[in-house]
Amino acid sequence: MVGQVNLFKGKASKVLRVLLVNYPKTWKIRALAKEAQVSLGWASKVAQALVKEKIAIKESRRAELKIMLPFDLLRRWAAYTNFIANTKFIEYYSIEQDISKFLSNLRNINGPEYGLTGISGTLLVAPHVRPTDVYLYVKSENDALTWSKLLNLLPIEKQGNIHFAIAEDEGIFYGLQEKEGIKIVSDVQLYVDLLNYHGRGPEAAESVLEVIERRWKVNEGTNVLPGRNRGL
Repeated sequence: MVGQVNLFKGKASKVLRVLLVNYPKTWKIRALAKEAQVSLGWASKVAQALVKEKIAIKESRRAELKIMLPFDLLRRWAAYTNFIANTKFIEYYSIEQDISKFLSNLRNINGPEYGLTGISGTLLVAPHVRPTDVYLYVKSENDALTWSKLLNLLPIEKQGNIHFAIAEDEGIFYGLQEKEGIKIVSDVQLYVDLLNYHGRGPEAAESVLEVIERRWKVNEGTNVLPGRNRGL
């Protein structure tokens, strides 16, 4: 958080997703605002805050914004975020206890937009911890209801095994990836959601971070990235 700009929530977080999902791409502020679907003013505020924190550089008014400490920025965002505490969930129960079989059903159903997250979201990205529950982002409660009918889920007040997370905005779906016909939120969003997740969430988060690091290294054309082993 910097001055009056909270980098890690709302419109500002939409800008962070664009910067981190596309790292090491540099950005003109107008292009960044368009990509993040925020106003030019918001994009400028976020850029100024990042430069002030020495996380990014912008050498002149006309220069492009470049993230210098991507790991620091990602860790701080994830440390600030509590997926379980700050997300509204709609609970359902599936009689199918095999998570892999349940997820395979998603391949063949044309339903509302969704994105797997949490430990279940790591199955096809960085398989490490076997989940017992499924967490999916959807855009609205109506979308959750639609999916419950398509998947033959049973409504339950609490302690369900299928949790529909109502996305705070469409930025959650930025960088949505598809693997084996199943949609998963971006690796960046996965890491943010997992770091403070209960149980083995931090362990799963580290596996996702390794995936992110490999991609960033390839894109940067280097074997070392700044800030990888620094603390929060």
